Amino acid sequence: MTFSAEQFDVISIHNMSVPCFIGIHRHERHERQTLLVDIDLYLKTAQAGDDASLNRSVDYSKVYGEIRFLLEACHFRLLETAAQALCAYMLADPIADREQAPVEAVRLQLRKPSALKSEAVPGLTVLRKREDVNIGLEINNFGKVDIIHESSDCGVYRLRIPAGGNIPAHYHEQMAEGEMALSDGLLLQGVALPAGMAHFWPHHFVHKYENPTDIERTILCVNRPAFIPSDEIPAPDAPLTEVPAHLKIRFF
Repeated sequence: MTFSAEQFDVISIHNMSVPCFIGIHRHERHERQTLLVDIDLYLKTAQAGDDASLNRSVDYSKVYGEIRFLLEACHFRLLETAAQALCAYMLADPIADREQAPVEAVRLQLRKPSALKSEAVPGLTVLRKREDVNIGLEINNFGKVDIIHESSDCGVYRLRIPAGGNIPAHYHEQMAEGEMALSDGLLLQGVALPAGMAHFWPHHFVHKYENPTDIERTILCVNRPAFIPSDEIPAPDAPLTEVPAHLKIRFF
């Protein structure tokens, strides 16, 4: 089907500046550089004008935070890989714990202003539609996992914890992992976890999530490399320690 932008409204976030690891050269793997991001979300917002909430539109403050989290957590090598992952995330079906209008298409521009020693600014612009992405679904011991993106760089997942459920205490020895709560209501280490709070787990740090609410709650998760099942190591008897402040970042 031919995409026609005139069929949709557009919510835009332009001039985002995100320090992150992006690139294939040695210095780019060890030094953060600024990535400039422009994103246009194509959707239908006509009904949003009759509502005092954002349930029929998109909260651009949360989109901004989620894009920042993904770029900081994923350590992409190619702009093309970053674009594919970000678009797939934006085009995935809305989650149960944050009602919003579905995004039908995404136009995304990524630019690296320092890549050519400021003599020119290279970039990539893509347009992706809902039918261009394939979101996987896995059923496991704690609930459901939406497989948003997997590549040699990383895996991007939405962990969906059912009402009254939990992700049991566990740790990792190989994967670097970043996780962000997408709504209020979850407990981490038995303590209330606010929406937009992210944690970047060091190896061997035991962590556990609980959902005491009556609806499914969602965590946005990045693993580097992509998820390794054998590296989800149960720790049912380990003490749950308080999360140090340096492991936390609030994204919205």
